[in-house]
Amino acid sequence: MGSSLVKGRSADDTSARHDAAAGPTDSRETAHLDDSKGLSLIVRENLTEDGTGVKLASGDTLPVLSAAASGSPVEMPVSKGMVNGKLVDVLRDSGCTTVIVRQDLVSEEQFTGEQRTCLLIDRTIRTFQVATIELDTPFFIGKAEALCVLTPVYDIVLGNIYGARQPADPDQDWKPKDHQANAVETRGQKRKAGRTRPPLQVPDSLNDIVSVADLIQAQKEDNALDASRKLAESGEKKISKSGNSSYFLVKKDVLYREYIDATPGSDVLVQVVVPTKFRNQVLKLAHESILGGHFGTKKTRDKILTHFFWPGMHADIVRYCRSCGPCQRTSPKGKVTKVPLGSTPLIDEPFRRVAMDLVGPIEPATSKGNRYILTVVDYATRYPEAVALRRIDAQTVAEALMDIYSRVGIPREVLTDRGSQFTSELMKEVSRLFSIRQMTTTPYHPACNGLVERFNGTLKSMLRKMCEERPKDWGRYLNPLLFAYRESVQESTGFSPFELLFGRAVRGPLAILRELWTGEVDEPDTKTTYQYVLDLKDRLQLTCEVAQQNLSKSAERYRRQYNKKAKERKFEVDDEVLLLLPSDNNKLLMHWKGPFKVVKKIGQMDYRIDKDGKIKTFHANLLKKYYRREESAGGFDVAGVSVVDDGLSEECSEGENEDVNHSSRKDILHLPNLTPTESLKDVQISPHLDDNQREKANSLLREYEEVLTDMPGLTNLGKHDIKLVHKEPIKSKPYPLPHAFRGKVKEEVQKMIDVGIVESSSSPYASPVVMVKKKDGTIRFCCDYRKLNQVTVTDAEPIPDQEEIFAKLSRAKYFTKIDLTKGYWQVPLTEEAKELTAFVTPDGLYQFRSMPFGLVNAPASFSRIMRALLRGLHGVDNFIDDILIHTVSFEEHLDTLREVFERLRRANLTARPTKCTVGCVSIEFLGHRIGQGELRPVQDKVDAVQGAARPKTKKQLRSFLGLVCYYRRFVPNFAALAVPLTDRTKKGEPLLVKWGDAEEAAFTTLKKKLASEPILHLPDLDLPFILRTDASDHGLGAILLQETEGKKFPIAYASRKLLPREQRYCVMERECLAVVWGVQKFEPYLYGKHFELETDHQPLQCIAKSKVANSRILRWALALQPYQFSITAIKGSENVGADYLSRIPDTSS
Repeated sequence: MGSSLVKGRSADDTSARHDAAAGPTDSRETAHLDDSKGLSLIVRENLTEDGTGVKLASGDTLPVLSAAASGSPVEMPVSKGMVNGKLVDVLRDSGCTTVIVRQDLVSEEQFTGEQRTCLLIDRTIRTFQVATIELDTPFFIGKAEALCVLTPVYDIVLGNIYGARQPADPDQDWKPKDHQANAVETRGQKRKAGRTRPPLQVPDSLNDIVSVADLIQAQKEDNALDASRKLAESGEKKISKSGNSSYFLVKKDVLYREYIDATPGSDVLVQVVVPTKFRNQVLKLAHESILGGHFGTKKTRDKILTHFFWPGMHADIVRYCRSCGPCQRTSPKGKVTKVPLGSTPLIDEPFRRVAMDLVGPIEPATSKGNRYILTVVDYATRYPEAVALRRIDAQTVAEALMDIYSRVGIPREVLTDRGSQFTSELMKEVSRLFSIRQMTTTPYHPACNGLVERFNGTLKSMLRKMCEERPKDWGRYLNPLLFAYRESVQESTGFSPFELLFGRAVRGPLAILRELWTGEVDEPDTKTTYQYVLDLKDRLQLTCEVAQQNLSKSAERYRRQYNKKAKERKFEVDDEVLLLLPSDNNKLLMHWKGPFKVVKKIGQMDYRIDKDGKIKTFHANLLKKYYRREESAGGFDVAGVSVVDDGLSEECSEGENEDVNHSSRKDILHLPNLTPTESLKDVQISPHLDDNQREKANSLLREYEEVLTDMPGLTNLGKHDIKLVHKEPIKSKPYPLPHAFRGKVKEEVQKMIDVGIVESSSSPYASPVVMVKKKDGTIRFCCDYRKLNQVTVTDAEPIPDQEEIFAKLSRAKYFTKIDLTKGYWQVPLTEEAKELTAFVTPDGLYQFRSMPFGLVNAPASFSRIMRALLRGLHGVDNFIDDILIHTVSFEEHLDTLREVFERLRRANLTARPTKCTVGCVSIEFLGHRIGQGELRPVQDKVDAVQGAARPKTKKQLRSFLGLVCYYRRFVPNFAALAVPLTDRTKKGEPLLVKWGDAEEAAFTTLKKKLASEPILHLPDLDLPFILRTDASDHGLGAILLQETEGKKFPIAYASRKLLPREQRYCVMERECLAVVWGVQKFEPYLYGKHFELETDHQPLQCIAKSKVANSRILRWALALQPYQFSITAIKGSENVGADYLSRIPDTSS
């Protein structure tokens, strides 16, 4: 701390030049200056003759450039100020580091009793008393500690203290205050006094004022209000189950809706029906305006319903509030569900992978100056190491690691956070030299390195308890506490780290205490070195195996507990997300920033994010999907096609009763209406449910009413793209259409335009349209994309396998089927794909905005979206747009159904109510009736087979065989029975089928077999399977069975004809071929599990026991080695099924 009582330079360069130019000053001119003007007695007595210097005791002369030694006016930063209520002269000295005050200005109570030394400009050191004074100057206002000097140059010398203004920047508005008023004005008040309050920043709620005439005109032109206008004309009144009623009316040409709440004392609401073009203004005013408050969906809806109404407003409000930027960025972190816990590989080799971290700074430091701890934990044994450090720079950390590695060995992998010590070039070079793979966690996700983080918490807790009395000695307690930790049994492994590392329990304090109490000392076993090494190896191996099992169990237990409150959240490439990051002012304060774009998915839970041009990796728990709002000219449009509620009334939808004959439209592709015609009341609820279960099911359906509608949505889970092998446009001429159909085509196209599925096009591509007349007289609108499909790159996304679905259903007791509304039309097209779907009509060229039917890759794209929708859900499967929920208990069924509906809502997908069935004990799915552990063909299809006429052409025969082949699993010996018919479909056969006795017998037998109500049991994957095989001279047969309650039930039948070369095999070879073919046929059920192979050919037992000389059988025996089975020989009379399947009946006679 220093101060200038005699100035060697002025406060700034300008003053210095001015003082130098002032010329010599007569000593007589300075002699008459009294002490009150600041001339020090020391200066005065030692001035040189010309008055421009001071003679020092060393003989040197020091120039005086202060205004105090000059009679000429200078530009010093001197101004008036107040100290303790007295007006004084203040010098703002930029070369001083403290405050100097004249001592007589300080009162006794202001002295602190402290003394400080001060280095003066002449290098002399003086000691002055310290006082706390109140300063009010243009340079500083407030309390300050000052050195008290008898005769300073100025009353106050203000140096470079915190809060002081620069010498060239005094407060120009400062004025001495009347201290009789005892009023104080702070610096903050002073700054505020000169500023005007800015207006609040609020969004523009209304772009313009809507007149009554504009409202009337918009209501008349809005097609979405057609149904409302019709109800207003008819005066029909809608009444809900709860007694609430509503009806539409017209007053002065304005369309209103009057809503009457059945609650006593409720007011009648007269709501203006808002046309589409003005809905956006209402939503903005209700949600985003300064008086809107950014409330949630329910409060915003209630607020709007007080004055306004429109069909489907609930869904619009949900999407509007969800896509509000401020609401998304300021939502609490806790509202974003964590993703399920991922799995890490189990490490079975000690110190193959270690976790590393730093603890500190720890206060107080140890006597050696250590403030940090480097901690290392082994993943396999949980063995910890810890080293106290003074610093945590990369070199210090590397040296400490070498110390640890010298004791336990060099690991192969090291997991750390992203601290600069671990990511430095030095640490990378160390890892390279030792061939160590460096792995780092994602930012702000310490749970990734949870092993060492948990150890850090335990270590700090132990240190806090042990060092309570002597906190500076925490470094001396470190090694004893490590011993205590290593000796304790770990809950996850079931062993102590010492036991897993050394293969034995170490001698600790408790063992010593026992020896002292009992006098017992374990006698060492006398073993050879070789025997000791073998025993130690076996003991370590056994211990590690048990530890691995315990680790696996504990990991599963922790994961199951954690995942109870977790939920699967997936992000796709190019999705916009918000990122949870620390604020700019406080690293511990997290809030949402963004949106940012997802670039790539890494591993199970991590994503690469484009953050302001830099690609960074973050965990999914730090991300949440950002819903961007799209504004259209007419109103709010998020998804292109709105998923709306009942077009007439939200409150009374359950009470509506519309006469709709849904059965007449079965299997017909209908274009959606502009307003929904189906609601949740059309959902079929199983009659087997009791009243309580039905009420719970109805309550759940009401909760997700907007999902259950016949209006298609537009999903946000993905888009369909079309990639072509070449860029040459595919242009086809339009097919000639009868004039009677042209009006129908125009009508259907206009409907699709109104719904938003189709738009006008100027594409160079063009596909023809056809109108297919159905049996019931209705017309199906189709596009012929065959030429486009021929040049389309095939999508390899797999389609769900119905066999795998049926294999999961044996124990399910409750089933629910959900059929999505026009599933393909709920998938948007990419901008590049839209023009490829263009189709030509007599009225012009149009293109699809949503994925149309008939594209070759449409099933693959839809399956990919459904996998993303249902990923992670247990008891839920789908086949294209049919979703099947199957559970054991009803409560579990409701929970799963709620999760499916919630995902459908988030994905903007809708389900058609008339095709949804809830809570059935048996249900029709994929042409089968499933339930109660059984699988049957659907009776309607069986009736269709029974009513099929004799085929006359090859095309009709193929159609019949396609129908019965779908149920071939129910027909034993199907391949053999159908041979006469399948032979008539071969190439070279005439188009008109030659029908003979053999064909008639096969045709009749197949119909008879399906009419006998065949029943198969659903496979139970927890029970062992039994495979029976047999071979005849003409075919192979196999039956898959399972034993339940002492009886064997068929799961599936299989048979095929022998090829000509196979018919020449010997009996042994044919029987072995039947085994190999049967095992491969039912491989999904048999691989990886032990099964029993039953055959009536005893020589097959030698395959697994003795050497086989036949090379063909030897190759088949080798092919069966991956399977686990035991062969049982049975009597031929017991192998009726497989024997029958292998034989072709004589149909020639």
